[in-house]
Parts: sequence; C-alpha cells; structure tokens
Amino acid sequence: MTEPIVLPAFENFGDKAISGLETPEEAHAATQALLKDDRESGRPHIDGPGETQVTLERGIFRDGTWYRDAEVRELNGYDEEAIAAVGSGSAPHRVVETLLTRGVVSVGREQMTRKLAGELLIGDRELLIMAIRRATFGDTLEFERLPCSECGELVDLTVPLAAIPFVHLDDPEQTEYEVPLRKGRKALLRMPTGEDQEQVFNVRNNRAKQDSVILSRCVLRLVQEDGTEVHRPPAQSLNMGDRQTILQFLVDHQPGPRLADFTFTHETCGEEVKLPINLAVLFRGL
Repeated sequence: MTEPIVLPAFENFGDKAISGLETPEEAHAATQALLKDDRESGRPHIDGPGETQVTLERGIFRDGTWYRDAEVRELNGYDEEAIAAVGSGSAPHRVVETLLTRGVVSVGREQMTRKLAGELLIGDRELLIMAIRRATFGDTLEFERLPCSECGELVDLTVPLAAIPFVHLDDPEQTEYEVPLRKGRKALLRMPTGEDQEQVFNVRNNRAKQDSVILSRCVLRLVQEDGTEVHRPPAQSLNMGDRQTILQFLVDHQPGPRLADFTFTHETCGEEVKLPINLAVLFRGL
C-alpha cells in the first residue's frame, strides 16, 4: 500500500500535486492549462479499447446488499462533444460528472445517473474514470520525448495503467472510521463522496471554509474524553490540530488510484522520476 499525500482528483500539474477536494481553483487552472497544451513533446499515444467490467472498492448499498460490480462503455464522438462543452470554463468536478454519467452504464442493478454518481466514494469515481479510459483507449499510456525532470534527457516511456499505485479498502463494507484526537477525544467519520466534493467546489477562494465543508459532512460524531458524544459537531468548533488530523485521515484512507504518486526509474540517470498522471493526460484532447 502506498502512502498518499493528496486526495487524487485528476488535477495534478507538473511536479505539484493538487487536490480537487482541497484546492479546487488551482485544480481547475491546472487542468485547463494541460487541456490547452498543444506541445508535441510528451504527448501520450494510446492503444486499442479494453475491458468494460469493473469491481468497485465500496459500491452502493441497496436492500441489505452491497453492489460493487459496475459496467462502463467506450466513449464516442457525442460524448467527446458533451465533455468538451462542459469542460470549457467549468469546474473540474463537472467534467468528471459528465464522464461518469456518459461513460458508466450501471452500478449493480442501477443505471448511472448524476445522483448515483454523487453517492459513490471519490475513489470509486476515479476507478470508474480509469475504467472508461481503458475501455476507450486501452491499457497503456505511451509518452514520446518526455523530458526527464532530473537530467533533462528526452525519454520514450510506456506506462501500463496497472502500474499506477492503488489503495484498497481493508473492509469494503466498513462505513464508519474511528480517529484518535488530542486530549483523549476521538472522531467517528465516513469517507467523502462525489456529492461532498461538489459542495467543496461550491466554496471559492477560502481554504479554511472548504475544510469546514468536508469536516461538517464527514464527521458523524465527536466523542469526548468522558465518553460524552456530540453528533454532527460544528466543524468550526474543532481545534486546528484535530481538524488537520481528520483531514489527513480522509486523505490517507480514501481508496482508489493514486495518480499523483506515479514514478518511474530513468535508466540513464538512475533517478526515480515523478510523473503525475491526471485527467488531461488520460483523455488528451477532450
């Protein structure tokens, strides 16, 4: 298991990892910059379509049963136009939402809808995005004349999607997590979903308020040292240290692909080189 440092949200630019959950404005700017980038150097090539069946980490709970099976499909020209239209000037979560509602056929027994997409864990959404990419373009990314960030040499590189680091849930059916806090307190949490992430994107230019949004939605109970429980405590009432502890837990334990953490060893210089993979790289041209 890798040690992730940011919630992957498909917005990573250069050598800086950006969390779409934590810094949506930066994430949007990074994605737009990459989407507009028409450099020939480093442009990835993509092979033929892949499989369409996916097993999610959490899935959805219906009638006493967890459904983790999902089906995606290959994107076509209609989808490309729809995604490009949404992507122009929109927040990145709208692009992700459009990819999901058009590229995912079903989860369990349900057809994909915007509401269902919002219910899924962020990690499951990103797993589905990867599956849509695989179904549409194939299992590998090939880079030509990619500059090595360590020595500057131009590298030809093939990246299997399976090589991207991935975090699994220890127990897919666990929905509540206990996090120790300062002074004997503890918090009971749930993992953030697409709907939570959307609410974060609705807050602009205030990182602290964005943190408060995710905390207010994901902290279910606060247990004091004497055992007293506070249900849905106001996020602003938590001290700064506890807020950061909870946020870091959510980062570290969110399942799914860690696109910002991909590295490769450059044989010429022998260095481990970071190559963050993001939405713009996966779907170059959209």
